[in-house]
Amino acid sequence: MKKERLTVVLDPVIRKMVKIKAVERDISVSEVVEEYLKIILEREEFEEDIALTKFAEEREKTFSKDESKTHNEVWG
Repeated sequence: MKKERLTVVLDPVIRKMVKIKAVERDISVSEVVEEYLKIILEREEFEEDIALTKFAEEREKTFSKDESKTHNEVWG
């Protein structure tokens, strides 16, 4: 996959922290930022999955097959 360039403006303190992490790990600043963004995005997706699962579990408690509608009743 070809990577694309993105320009981001950072607070000086954050920029310094990212540079320190890059030096500590002997990788580029871009790699540090990319790794942290991946972690955050994956965490958000995981949290969304948990919320949707909880929602589905609550709906399942009150589900009644007798009261449910058929596909044709909903979409027909």
